[in-house]
Amino acid sequence: MGALQASALVGAMAAPALAQDTEGRAMSGDLGIHDQVHGDLGSGMVPFLVLYGGMGSIEGDFGAHLPSLAARRPVIGVEQRTGGRDTLVTLAAMRADTLSVLDALDVGRAHAVGFSMGGMLALDLALSASERLATLTVISVSQNLDGMHPAIAKMNRNPTTAPSADALKLLPSEEDLARMQAGFSDNPDGPEQFGRTFAQLQAFIVSDWGWSDQELAALAVPTLLALGDSDFTPVEHGAHIAAITEAQLAVLPDATHLSITCRSDCLLPLIFLRITTAGTGDGAFDRKGDRP
Repeated sequence: MGALQASALVGAMAAPALAQDTEGRAMSGDLGIHDQVHGDLGSGMVPFLVLYGGMGSIEGDFGAHLPSLAARRPVIGVEQRTGGRDTLVTLAAMRADTLSVLDALDVGRAHAVGFSMGGMLALDLALSASERLATLTVISVSQNLDGMHPAIAKMNRNPTTAPSADALKLLPSEEDLARMQAGFSDNPDGPEQFGRTFAQLQAFIVSDWGWSDQELAALAVPTLLALGDSDFTPVEHGAHIAAITEAQLAVLPDATHLSITCRSDCLLPLIFLRITTAGTGDGAFDRKGDRP
């Protein structure tokens, strides 16, 4: 159970679902990538692009936010390849998947909002395809595995390591894990995909993903970094990232990696403020509805 609990890619627990307006499928190589669209992409407004955590889902990680987000501008949710059998999980592959969806929807750029592994993907998009993002909000991310809480990094590197007292304070409970597993009950590849997905993500998290200080310094997209005060990423590391990238930094009180996406009261005003103050040419930035 230690390796299962130590995964730094856990999505938030299930939240009330919002029925999507439309759903589609874009081809990324020979893999079909499903998407949801809430709202009218023909409105002329730059849409939100929401990218969920590794073991999460669009509804699970962003269900609490979708009504408020969609009330302001269209929202695109991308089903990542972490939910399928025998798929390679790398940031480059997921970046290609996400850009394939944007291209299929004829969306030139978006306001990306990513959580955990989805935040890593959003940051990768901003560094590799900055012209496709108007703003970037990354929630509960680190620069690399070493940037995570030492106890979490140690458990990911050595899954047989018993969790320390410090790690236990940050990890999901048995009840949390049961809810995550229940989210795979109707997976097209069967509920056993839960275990395969954990294995995929464990292999990813100990791979060579991440960015140097020099690479992060090249970030050109207006950015907000949000962390919980008891997150997998220590606040000190978040401050390091923010200093390098000139990102806005927000630390949510009484928030963990598992609870932060439930904090609409804090996150939504911060996301809207990031858009309002970015000044990147979105004609809808100054709409009253985009102000906190």
